[in-house]
Amino acid sequence: MIESQNVEFKESWKDECLKTLCAFANTSGGVLKLGIDDAGRPVGIHQVKRLLRELPNKIRNKLSITPSVVAETVAGKEIISITVSPSPVPISCDGRYYRRSGSNTFDLAGQELVHFLISKSGITWDTVTGDYSIGDIDPGVVRMFVRLAKRSNRLDTADEEEPVDSILRRLELTVNGKLTNAAIMLFGREPQRFFVNTTTRVGRFKGGDIIIGDEEFSGNLIQQFTRAEERVKSFIDVRYEISADAMQESFQRKEIWDYPLLAIREALLNALIHRDYFNTDIQTQIRIYDDAIRFHNPGSLPQGITIEMLKTEHYSFLRNPLIAKIFYLAGFVERYGSGIGRIVDALAEAGLPEPEFQSDSFGFIVRMRKDLRFTESSLRAIGLNERQLQAMSFAREHGAITAVDYASIAPGVSEKTRYRDLLDLVHRDLLEAVGARRGRKYVLARLPPWNA
Repeated sequence: MIESQNVEFKESWKDECLKTLCAFANTSGGVLKLGIDDAGRPVGIHQVKRLLRELPNKIRNKLSITPSVVAETVAGKEIISITVSPSPVPISCDGRYYRRSGSNTFDLAGQELVHFLISKSGITWDTVTGDYSIGDIDPGVVRMFVRLAKRSNRLDTADEEEPVDSILRRLELTVNGKLTNAAIMLFGREPQRFFVNTTTRVGRFKGGDIIIGDEEFSGNLIQQFTRAEERVKSFIDVRYEISADAMQESFQRKEIWDYPLLAIREALLNALIHRDYFNTDIQTQIRIYDDAIRFHNPGSLPQGITIEMLKTEHYSFLRNPLIAKIFYLAGFVERYGSGIGRIVDALAEAGLPEPEFQSDSFGFIVRMRKDLRFTESSLRAIGLNERQLQAMSFAREHGAITAVDYASIAPGVSEKTRYRDLLDLVHRDLLEAVGARRGRKYVLARLPPWNA
């Protein structure tokens, strides 16, 4: 047995154990085992009957929770297990709040305590009011938002000439006459004066860790969004396809970006709208590599929500509902809860690999990738022969190639040579063989996991 976030050992009861039980209740529950040493060895405990009688009352009186307290026999030694369920409300011990992280119990204080208490109460960061004045609001940004919202037909009643405080009240960005955090973060002149590090950083990396371009965007969220989007576009490539329009007797130029602009916009909006603004240690970050782009915001998925759930039709889980509402009204967001699906669809339509999503204690990541393995220059660089180059070109265009397909594009080559060519492409991790020998097809190999 080993200690963990949900398990702790004590050789005997001491009132210090109440802090551990408090931390279990404030985290994800846990069990405290009395009569086991730090190494996980059962040593037994004395006066089991007295403890079974006294501990439930002591714990209930001090922590206002009712645990399960039972006696067990382990390796011939009597121990006591005290099991605590996670609490939906904050639990304190002698006026202080504790949480578990790993096998440690921590005393919450400062901003971390505020974050914890508000998260337990159901109040969101953006609805909290502060000591702000209307002078902290940028009227020009408010009126620009009104124009956008009217253009999107989502805010018919607003008037640009209406007083700014009236517009904010109409948008529910004030509570009892006091400005909310959302009002400052969305329309403030200098939001970082109140919320340090709530900025967006865009960096261009070469070879994984060499920074060749880096810019930090401060200001309100609308400014951060528009400026960061343009900076990302400046760091990725675009090519043009020219097509003739016979009806118009003219040529049409189509922009083909490394990544669909729709996917970039949705990922950036997701990072800004759903970030955890209680966390001022980490900026919203976009990292652009030769073959990938990574969006990261401090704010992991809510408990019980999985990445697979995000890919299907789902209710919107809004960490910052007021911020989400303003971006929706302005027409930046199509509809709540559709962002992840739109990213997936846009990349698929562009023929790019499916995006990767990751949620952990550091936040949420959206990673898009482009596959540089199959360009002609890359394939020539690794020494493929002309037949194999033709095979890869066919597989790229059709998604797969069969032995029959290969025979048609490489006539006059023996079956044995063709088989050897295809097998070599499989060994090089360029193609994957699917199916039995008869009727087998070779599909483009999937990208290996990304490690940046």
